[in-house]
Amino acid sequence: MQHVQQMYVKKFIIDIFSYLPSKLIPLLISFLWSYIFTRIFTPEQYGIYGLVMAITGPIVTVITEWAAQPIGRFYSEYKESDFQLVYYFILKRFTKIVVLLSIIVVLSSIIWGCFFYQNYLLLIIPAGLSIIFNALSSLYMPILPASFDSNSFRKQQIFRNVFRLVIAAFLVFEINSNIAFLIWADALSSIIFFFPLINTIKKKINLKEKNIVKDDIIQEHIRRFYSYGFSMMFWFFSSQLLYVGDRFVIQYFLGEKEVGIYTANYMLISGVSGLISAPITLAAFPLIMKLWINRDEKKMVKAIKDMTFIFSFISIGVIGGTYLIAKPLAIISLGKEFNTGYTVMFPIVLGLVVWQASMLGHKGMELKECTWIMTRLIALAACVNLILNFLFVPIYGYEAAAWVTFASYFLYTILIWYKSKNYIKWEIDIFKMIPFIGISIIGVFISNSIEIENVYIELISKASLFSFFYLFLSVLYLFILKKYRIVNFNI
Repeated sequence: MQHVQQMYVKKFIIDIFSYLPSKLIPLLISFLWSYIFTRIFTPEQYGIYGLVMAITGPIVTVITEWAAQPIGRFYSEYKESDFQLVYYFILKRFTKIVVLLSIIVVLSSIIWGCFFYQNYLLLIIPAGLSIIFNALSSLYMPILPASFDSNSFRKQQIFRNVFRLVIAAFLVFEINSNIAFLIWADALSSIIFFFPLINTIKKKINLKEKNIVKDDIIQEHIRRFYSYGFSMMFWFFSSQLLYVGDRFVIQYFLGEKEVGIYTANYMLISGVSGLISAPITLAAFPLIMKLWINRDEKKMVKAIKDMTFIFSFISIGVIGGTYLIAKPLAIISLGKEFNTGYTVMFPIVLGLVVWQASMLGHKGMELKECTWIMTRLIALAACVNLILNFLFVPIYGYEAAAWVTFASYFLYTILIWYKSKNYIKWEIDIFKMIPFIGISIIGVFISNSIEIENVYIELISKASLFSFFYLFLSVLYLFILKKYRIVNFNI
């Protein structure tokens, strides 16, 4: 059993590096996007863009996640069972429903815009197209990591982001500097890359299969998909409110300019969040699903515990690095009117770290298909987030929104940790993580002593020194743990 355990944790580490390029390049694209467009658009204009994206995200979630979650969750189980055709027919049915829901939402939005917001039709139309194709992509994308197809996933993530930037730059520079073209770029890139995605999925799943499956058998299985998916839809909707709800509170109290500053800094650092999320959503989840096929809870507890430890090594370094370079990164990446918002980056990354950690913690509830408890907990966190934002944003501004988001994510994580004992217990080696925290703090203190007038050289110098210091001492610490058999996985 220990050998199998080491094999899966080693695979987890390998998969992290396998998926890393799909996150590093979007990080660079996020930097270029911010660098270019915050120098063209005013904070007010960028605030409108941020609000549109904050609306489309939850809409796509409601349309898609009820179907996408079980499609990804049950892929491995059905692929290795006698019910593969049932899975394929369910996917077909879900595709039709998602298309229908998307069209209804988009047509309703266009009609609503024609009557009440004619001036915003140039925004509504591309946002509608973006909703349709992002919804379909969101339905199929979970199959790629679930099938361990890191190559196809990388191509989708990388080339779609590259094309989105290229299209946006072409439209803005060659046609007109209208904020709507940023939304058109997202819509066009989602359309272009949907077709390669569907071709990839067809190779994995024979969508043209002619064999007949009795409808009563499909209905029996589809109820399981619905039961899992609908509770997850509410979970994802609440998570979207946690992610973007603060934009609306900022707009209500402070105006579109502050939304623009907050959004620009949030989007800039969101590229870093990809480095944090990759080990969890792309590397850990498929392996956990594979392990769960045998329903060995003891093995699951140990695997999730080891994955949490590895994740802490990565994320604590990212937190320290963000605190160190947030200001010079904002000065370099953003226009002068935007870079004052660099103070939100550190609390945002703190929040993203505890949020991604909770994804590992609540996996036991997902596996045991007790997702309603997750939904109740995140709904509570979303309500707390809304209340605290209304209390503190009018007084302390958009920086308060970032800290409130962190507090809400932290609340959810603590609740998940407490409740996990009733499902698959989430064990966390806090004491083993403390050295990482100490190394990061010392690294920040030493690297922060560098003061160079050229902001580019200052950023590179600080980031390089901190990275070397943190990685060298952390890897040394891991080898010590390995040598004295304090940890059992292969480094």
